[in-house]
Amino acid sequence: MKSDNQISKFKKSENDISLSHRDEVKIINVALAQQSSRNIDIISKHLDPGVFDNSDFIAAIKQLSISSKFTKIRILINDSDPMIKNGHRLTELIQQLTSSIEVRKISEEYKSYNEAFCLYDGKGVIYLRYADRYDGFANFNRPRLATELSNFFNEVWEHSSPDSNLRRLHI
Repeated sequence: MKSDNQISKFKKSENDISLSHRDEVKIINVALAQQSSRNIDIISKHLDPGVFDNSDFIAAIKQLSISSKFTKIRILINDSDPMIKNGHRLTELIQQLTSSIEVRKISEEYKSYNEAFCLYDGKGVIYLRYADRYDGFANFNRPRLATELSNFFNEVWEHSSPDSNLRRLHI
């Protein structure tokens, strides 16, 4: 597991950080979210609770969302049912901060895509080779790769539709 001191060194370099365990992905994800100032894009099968359902990540997303009216957090998922059934903490935040967080369900034509990634402010990247494993890498400053992945994300985003399961219900 990467320590805070090791993470600080990586923030200043352009080196990839090899990832192979959930805790590594979780720690780097929180660090990247905390340093983000404008945009986060996430593509994931179901927002793995081991990575995304923790108080530090939720706090970072909330802070980012309320810090600027220009904040945009976009999430593409295959299935939100596990989030709802298991009480994922991000669900409530998504429903509260509808102006800055938007979730779409990945369209059928991209359902077979089996990778996962997170993009932070057009330069930070977490990339997992397989959506259901923690095998991949992270980099705090890899804008060229972030742009390539962002182009793919935008393509999928345009073909996907809002996830009605995560809309706030007004009663």
